[in-house]
Amino acid sequence: MTDVRAPVHASHGHPEELKVLVVDDHVLVAETTRAALRAETSFEVVLAEDVESAIEMIRQGEKYDVVLLDYDVPGMNGLRGLERILEANSGGVALFSGAVSFRVVERAMSHGASGFIPKTLPLRVLSHAIRLIATGETYLPADWLRWVSKNEGEEFGLKPRETSVLALLCEGYQNKEIGRELGMTEVIVKMDVKAICRKLGVSNRTQAVIEAYKNDILQTQATRWSRN
Repeated sequence: MTDVRAPVHASHGHPEELKVLVVDDHVLVAETTRAALRAETSFEVVLAEDVESAIEMIRQGEKYDVVLLDYDVPGMNGLRGLERILEANSGGVALFSGAVSFRVVERAMSHGASGFIPKTLPLRVLSHAIRLIATGETYLPADWLRWVSKNEGEEFGLKPRETSVLALLCEGYQNKEIGRELGMTEVIVKMDVKAICRKLGVSNRTQAVIEAYKNDILQTQATRWSRN
């Protein structure tokens, strides 16, 4: 494939070495990713733990060929963090996450992201994905797309219990009250609320309620209850 971005950064005497910035506050994952990519000798990999430090690193030096951005990293604020890093780096940013909904990926790409790279991707495929993005292309794993087509429905991949929690959020219930209504502990409710926010591509419960109304998720839930 012809390289349509030019020139590729040269570092440490390797003319084809790519500069990669991994933005992830999960230290073990970030360090493992860096070590694996460095082992191939064609990548110069640096790490940042949040959006603010990533932007500062970009401003202090040259742009990176590829930025791998974890969706849950501090400073993301929904997709606002993605937008800021895209602007600072002039593109070349892909979501790098263990689990994210198709809706979030779709919105990220509409904002200019270069695709989605799962953290479970084998090293050989990860290297290919990074090189592809460095040429200005986008990357979405075929296996993930096949899984999405089977598992993502009209409700953005929400599980039945999560839709029930969301419906009660929309009625103004607090976590403790939701737990009482659904027979769950408050800890489980908090986990469900976090999952709901991630799947809807928002950063807090208020935004989740707004998304629910915008996308008629409440109507879908009401229809389900009316059948029970």
